[in-house]
Amino acid sequence: MAVITTDILIEGIRRDDVLEWLGNRDNHVRMLEGAFDAMKVKAPGEFELTLKTGPLPRTLSYTFDHVDNEHGGRRVHVKTAGRRLDGAIHYSLRTMKPALNTLVTLHADYDTGGILGGLIDTTLLRKRLEAGFKKILENLQREIAKA
Repeated sequence: MAVITTDILIEGIRRDDVLEWLGNRDNHVRMLEGAFDAMKVKAPGEFELTLKTGPLPRTLSYTFDHVDNEHGGRRVHVKTAGRRLDGAIHYSLRTMKPALNTLVTLHADYDTGGILGGLIDTTLLRKRLEAGFKKILENLQREIAKA
């Protein structure tokens, strides 16, 4: 399993308001726009994202799964699929001081498919995924400030 984690501090917006916005699967289209090389909406909350990684582009399926507020924290779960990309993304929300600030952490786990997949991940895939995930969080910050 490969792991990528990145976060962003959203200032002036409470955690529950961020959770409400992020927990609406229809809002994910605005977070994903421009984060990768192309995006196709398959159904509400279900997207195909294209990543140009070397000679062949890859398709990352991104499917909103559910909101989880059972553990004292707040999380939004997304399922991912694709060649060497099967896994999950978890958006974790924590309140930062002052209480109007929210730290959003994007944690992605995905199966690279063994030794060859690990090599492909480190040489071609990881940098593109990291850049895309950072852009998703930047889009989240911008879009939620508008709302």
